[in-house]
Amino acid sequence: MRLGCERRNMTARIRDLAGKAWRYGLAALEQPQYLPSVLWQVVVHGVHLGELLKLNRYRRWFAQAGLGTVLDVGANTGQFASAVRAVLPSVQLYSFEPLPDCCARLRRRLERFGRFAAYNVALGDVAGVKTFQRNVFTEASSLLKMGRAHEEAFPWARDVKTETVRVDTLDACASSLTLAPRVLLKLDVQGYELKVLQGARQTLAAITYVLVETSYQSLYEGEATFDDVYQFLKEAGFDYAGNLDQLLSPLDGSILQADLLFVRPR
Repeated sequence: MRLGCERRNMTARIRDLAGKAWRYGLAALEQPQYLPSVLWQVVVHGVHLGELLKLNRYRRWFAQAGLGTVLDVGANTGQFASAVRAVLPSVQLYSFEPLPDCCARLRRRLERFGRFAAYNVALGDVAGVKTFQRNVFTEASSLLKMGRAHEEAFPWARDVKTETVRVDTLDACASSLTLAPRVLLKLDVQGYELKVLQGARQTLAAITYVLVETSYQSLYEGEATFDDVYQFLKEAGFDYAGNLDQLLSPLDGSILQADLLFVRPR
């Protein structure tokens, strides 16, 4: 029975990878003029292919946004950070990642380019020490327990171990950072996004753009909904400006998550 379950999980994972490969191919064909540059960045500089293809679709927007600083919260091993560095080579980049091994890989990936610092800490609404749900698929790790809908949609990511991590607030961390305007705050913390925002009330005054992952279905126990995040950022003075990407369920095609862009009006 266990062997049959493992085979089903492997089959689901292969289908997921095949789907990503197909989407990567389509994204590359959308902008073939960037393909040589993309391949160079991936092969020579270790940039994450999927994230770079995603950001390349909005390269013109990034160029005119005038970004001076990017706060990368939930950095994992630098997938988003490496793509941002490729698109915006002069931006100041600060990354936050609670898993020590992932943070070490993140540093090895980005430190050589300069204008970068990584912090081995989770961010939330209060400082302290908490139990972290480390997923075998580390990008799905969270301070929240995985929900049933997540396990059913992505069965290969069910295996979880717990470990203790340090938690701080963005407000406390930002006091020692140089936030050159304009600032983009990127949040991808698997359901803990609202908690991070609640611990960043002061810092938000210096932020122009927020790129935040939110869920339309409950994938983690106790996670904030799209409505919660939207309402918080509206009250903080940001306008919703659209989606950069979204994740569909492999089971029925429903929308599970989306990367939302919020902008502070000039």
